Parts: sequence; structure tokens; C-alpha cells
Amino acid sequence: MAQDASWPTVTEEDLRKAITGTTLTGEVKAEPPFNFSEFLASDGKSRGKMIECCKPEQVVTKGMSYAGEWTLEKDSLCLTYEGEEQKICWRLQVKGDRFRMVDHQFGRVGEGQIRPGNPDNL
Repeated sequence: MAQDASWPTVTEEDLRKAITGTTLTGEVKAEPPFNFSEFLASDGKSRGKMIECCKPEQVVTKGMSYAGEWTLEKDSLCLTYEGEEQKICWRLQVKGDRFRMVDHQFGRVGEGQIRPGNPDNL
């Protein structure tokens, strides 16, 4: 799975600095598409909300809550959610406060913003 050439190549350490203690907020282009907001805590825990819709502002108020753990494996963000045995890994690219991720298994693409801290109190 090739990376988008318009996004810079980033090391695992650069990714760790860019996303630890931040909230990733964006949309995954899937069928149906869904919006999400997920806090990646420095202790490796993740908490988030998602909603199948095209109104990102409704994620925090109407979204389904979830939690799990996150790790970085080279250029990929890997997530294991409560109640799930299989981890989901996304090739992650970062440019400033923007991110792009591609699901290893299904090729789904997600894009959005990296926000400092946990502004949605997830």
C-alpha cells in the first residue's frame, strides 16, 4: 500500500511526538462513511466517539463511545478496542495539524485534524 507522495515520510518517533496526548478528529471514507474523534493518551489508552453521518459536529453529542489501546508500529497507528481481539492498523501520515491514514486490511482512507489535548473530554 503506497503512501500518498504529497504527504511527507515520517519516522515512528516523529509520529509519536505528533499524536501522543492529542485528539484525532476526522472522517473515514467507507460505506457508510463515518466521523470520529479519538483521544490518544500518553499511557497508550484511547477513548473516542464515532457516528455514521456527514455532520461532524454531532460526533461528540450523538456519537457511540468506545475505548481501547493504541501503539505505533513503524509508520502505522494500531488500535485494539475493548471487546475486540484483533487490532486495526492504519498507515499514518502527518503534515502540520493534519493527518491521513489508510487501513491495512480494507484500504479505507481517513483524513482529519490533530488537536492538542482532549478538547472533547472523551
